[in-house]
Amino acid sequence: MKVLFLICIATTSFFASAQNKKISIPKIETYQYDTNYIENYNSKLALRFVLPKRFDQFTLKNTLTNDKYVYKANEHYGIGLGFTYKWLAIDLTLNPSFTQRDTDIFGETKEFNLKGSVYLKRHVIDGYLRYYKGYYVSNAEEVIPDWESGTPYPLRSDLSTFSWGFNYTIPFNWKKYSPRVIFILDGKLKKSAGSFMAVSSLYFYHSRADSSIVDNSFSPEAQINSFNVLMLGQLFGYSYTFVYKNFYASASILPGITYAVGTIYSEAGTYSPRFIANFKMMVRAGIGYNSERWYTGAYLIADNNQIALPNDLALSNGIGEFRVFVGYRIKAPKVMDDVMNKL
Repeated sequence: MKVLFLICIATTSFFASAQNKKISIPKIETYQYDTNYIENYNSKLALRFVLPKRFDQFTLKNTLTNDKYVYKANEHYGIGLGFTYKWLAIDLTLNPSFTQRDTDIFGETKEFNLKGSVYLKRHVIDGYLRYYKGYYVSNAEEVIPDWESGTPYPLRSDLSTFSWGFNYTIPFNWKKYSPRVIFILDGKLKKSAGSFMAVSSLYFYHSRADSSIVDNSFSPEAQINSFNVLMLGQLFGYSYTFVYKNFYASASILPGITYAVGTIYSEAGTYSPRFIANFKMMVRAGIGYNSERWYTGAYLIADNNQIALPNDLALSNGIGEFRVFVGYRIKAPKVMDDVMNKL
């Protein structure tokens, strides 16, 4: 999201110059936290090295018989650099193919990920876009009787997924507990604190394959080769961070419901998900060390969506990321300070 924001700024400036017109950019709001709980470091330039590992999987299940196919992407380890300064935070990562697990066993997955966040005075907006191609059947022992452990998993190199989504988060105790400070680390939580949170989510999920994603032992309605589903959700939960000196441990649990609309393409024809409440869960957790100069740690982000389909079928999708990072804060170069102040 931040990258898109900067692109919009650059595009706006280009056209303004071409038309010889001056376009003003609104100032970013300042953060008036409770200084007994939060120390702000956003006047410093925070540089970091990151090692992300993203995961993606989905399951199609018959809820009466419990028969199911579980598809997983072969996970990559990423390598990247990032920085945070004032209201801007950017991470740039690469996913080298050699960081995948044994491709002779798990197959090869191609992936593309783009994500960003906007941290406003009281609210947080997260956006992401994900594309994966190449999945393996992770429960091969359940659906393929003659499959032997240690041999290659069945691979669907033709199977691809595309998804995008937005989360709008409201922390109710924002003066003492800021998601910006917890996850972007442009500051430090000085005391243990927590907050109830509400999250509104919009999530689109698409999948396509050359043929059915399950075998013919399933009903024709379950023999799906493509689907497009849009989910609108509302979640409510609690987030808490324990602090001991410069060390911290944080956890957030946010259950909720979603309503799904879309189209499913199968051997039985075309049909739509039921417009009923589905379960959704978001989990955030992290541990680390955060001082005025050095900061390091790891965090886990996981989202799971359940979608009820006609004919006793259910589709579930799980996405997430595990990330390790280490960073150091310095005084920002004057030229960078001048540019940011003008924005």
